[in-house]
Amino acid sequence: MLALQGQGTLYLVLDALDECPNSSGFPTQREEVLKIVKGLINLELPHLRLCVTSRPEMDIRRVFEPLIHYSVELQKQPGQIRDLAKYVKEVVHSDETMRNWPEDVKKLVIDTLAQKGAGMYVIPLTVLHITF
Repeated sequence: MLALQGQGTLYLVLDALDECPNSSGFPTQREEVLKIVKGLINLELPHLRLCVTSRPEMDIRRVFEPLIHYSVELQKQPGQIRDLAKYVKEVVHSDETMRNWPEDVKKLVIDTLAQKGAGMYVIPLTVLHITF
């Protein structure tokens, strides 16, 4: 599919790369995925576009930071905090067990998770010309 001539732009989205297992095996599953992604980038296919989302973990940053000129940091952004708080609030108020918690405990959980959520960043890559 990647080698077909005359095709339109191909978009590949890798969401939550940091959630790929990184603790067992040699090489780990995450290392294998990173190796594949690096291989795709090295092909320099003009019709391939990659968008990678991840928390900025060291091994992932080590692979992508030399390749990019632009990343979108979502950590501690007002919209990200608001969305996370909304999601946590929905879970707290809909979960059978948490629904019965005192209101001050629910508020503490929502506020703490919204403010201290790990966040993530997005790495948009245009293969061949890494410009944005």
